[in-house]
Amino acid sequence: MNIPIHQQSSTWRYLWLLALIALPALGWYGLLDDFSSSNVNTSISNAGLIYGTARGINALVSLLQGTEFSIPFVTFSIGEVLDPVNDLIERFSGIILVALGSLALQQILLAVVSHTMFNILLSIVAVSSGLNMFLGNPKFLSGLLRIFLVIAFFRFSLGLVVIANTWVDGAFLEEADQQRRIAMEQFQGELRDINTLSERAEQAASGFSEAQNELKNLEVNRKKGQQQLQELNAQILVSEKRLQEQAVKAGGVCGLSISTPFLSPSCSESVKKMSRALDRLESEQDTIRESITATEEAIDGQLEEMACLDNRSRGEKCHFWEILPNVPNVKILQFKLDKIEGRVSEFAENTINLLVSLLLKTVVIPLLFIYLLLKIIRINWARI
Repeated sequence: MNIPIHQQSSTWRYLWLLALIALPALGWYGLLDDFSSSNVNTSISNAGLIYGTARGINALVSLLQGTEFSIPFVTFSIGEVLDPVNDLIERFSGIILVALGSLALQQILLAVVSHTMFNILLSIVAVSSGLNMFLGNPKFLSGLLRIFLVIAFFRFSLGLVVIANTWVDGAFLEEADQQRRIAMEQFQGELRDINTLSERAEQAASGFSEAQNELKNLEVNRKKGQQQLQELNAQILVSEKRLQEQAVKAGGVCGLSISTPFLSPSCSESVKKMSRALDRLESEQDTIRESITATEEAIDGQLEEMACLDNRSRGEKCHFWEILPNVPNVKILQFKLDKIEGRVSEFAENTINLLVSLLLKTVVIPLLFIYLLLKIIRINWARI
């Protein structure tokens, strides 16, 4: 049976009096508000870091998906390994926004209930209840105490929920969540390493492809030069034969000077003209030969560069004096891909556990504590 407040023991009435004094004092002092706000801000920062890490992983996976590159004798397709990760992270990112929304709502509500208006209302009702407890009407006192309970619930319930949630987090969840966050960041770092290596590998593959194209062009140019040289050699032979015939017809010193570097002035103008034409053909012949020699040297250099790219793709040096530059090592890249593939299930488990923990701390546990506070209020409500 519920006993009216004015008929209850003096101890119970003094406990009410203590609550009427302590709760307004706690509201004006703001200690609970500061502690709760600090914890909520920390939770938002931690959740934001997790969300940022998840989005970073999602961005890296999206970047790597569909990436396929070829280095001599090796072809990689990274997207197949990361498909499960991408699906999981996309869902994880969507759900973690719910947790962030819950924390943001708690932050806003804390700012509202810690407003001076609530402290003033709580203080007025507390003073009125205290005076009526000893001087006023008992029926009026019951209504005042119920109003006091309602205002106190709104004023302090969220702060108490945050404190209780912080205690549960520190006692049972924080250490495991910290390890899961570290594992997620390590996974992101490994993806970043793979992205860096894949970019270098793509550059190496592109360089090898460009070298192959350049080699083909050089070989085409050499073939053209050789054809031109053959045609020019034939023209020179014909020109030499005609010049010899004309010089023989001219006879005398002109005929003899044909086999010397200097043509006799006694030669006819037609012979001199044919000699000058032959000189031009021989000069063009030398130019084409030099061009072919330069092309062959370029082909040798291109073959050496391709062999060097092949060596570097395997992490080997081109020369014994060379300091190996930042080049892709196919073995390292393959090892990291295999490592990532082996850790996908572990990453999925950590991610799901972290997500469940966040939902517990930001949604389920706060609602549970609010429900418990409401039960306590109902019990005391009936006893007033």
